[in-house]
Amino acid sequence: MRRSAILAILLGLSLVLTACRASTAETTVVIEPAAVPATTTSTSTSTTSTSTTSTSTTVVAAPEAFPVTVESDLGFVTVEVEPRRIVSLSATHTEMLYALGAQNQVVATDLTSNFPAAAQDTTKLDSFNFNIEEVVALEPDLVILAFDFQGETAALETLGIPFLLLGPPPTVEAAFSQLLNLGLAVGYGIEAEILTGQLADDMERVVAASVPFAGLTIFHEVDETLFSASSESFIGDLYVRLGLVNIADAAEVGGPFPQLSAEFIVDQNPEFIFLADANFGVTVESVAGRPGWETIRAVSSGNIVGLDGDIAGRWGPRTIELMESIWEAIEAKVPVP
Repeated sequence: MRRSAILAILLGLSLVLTACRASTAETTVVIEPAAVPATTTSTSTSTTSTSTTSTSTTVVAAPEAFPVTVESDLGFVTVEVEPRRIVSLSATHTEMLYALGAQNQVVATDLTSNFPAAAQDTTKLDSFNFNIEEVVALEPDLVILAFDFQGETAALETLGIPFLLLGPPPTVEAAFSQLLNLGLAVGYGIEAEILTGQLADDMERVVAASVPFAGLTIFHEVDETLFSASSESFIGDLYVRLGLVNIADAAEVGGPFPQLSAEFIVDQNPEFIFLADANFGVTVESVAGRPGWETIRAVSSGNIVGLDGDIAGRWGPRTIELMESIWEAIEAKVPVP
């Protein structure tokens, strides 16, 4: 579970918060818990650093002490004042903002931000068809992004609009660190600390319950073209923590999201198949009917499990629900020794 690394992050943040309450001066504290990859961010109202991402996690200042500086995917950046008009172009970070209690500061979200239900009532922007004029019209003092596919960060920087680029994390620690830094950047650092502690405790509980199923082999399907998620990805890290063996790790194709072949999957013969594309028309029946797949243990044993694709594709507060659904599906099928 590597809980010690998570607790190191929380302990470090507690020390930062305590110290900063004694002073309103801008402070930067670098925390390096087991070389957790830095995937957390905040922004500057003036410039955005283009330095490369390091392997440290940077947490800065209490929410009462703006400006705050944290480390983003683009380097160190600063949030000068507490944001009051936030545009979230990431469903994951929309969930985080609402979970922290910052929903009154959110003026717009992307089209895929469907949770919680209240987020659907916000002004909607298409993050996959980025339109800088639409963003500018909302007069945001902070824009949050998970991706930079269309020159979003360059456009925002040119116009002097503060932004946070918070890309997909490779591990649970990095996701928790991202939540902590987001909280600090929007003025909810203490709330982020409490929420992250609760998530860490819940995750420890699920991991402990999954011990009897360690060693079971799984295939995680991202989409029906057989892209998967290896242990180098956030979702793959969840399977590692549950003690499950991910067949994608044995593929010759590297990276966090390798595309596997049907032959490889059949040959690996996983005991469980988890479908992150169940929301998109892929069913247990359609998978079982794929040519040659009837020989796979997961198919012959009825161990094909549809996951909530929204949760499986995000790294927000509902991650624990995803882990519980995986564990419960296995528990229902595999007798405990």
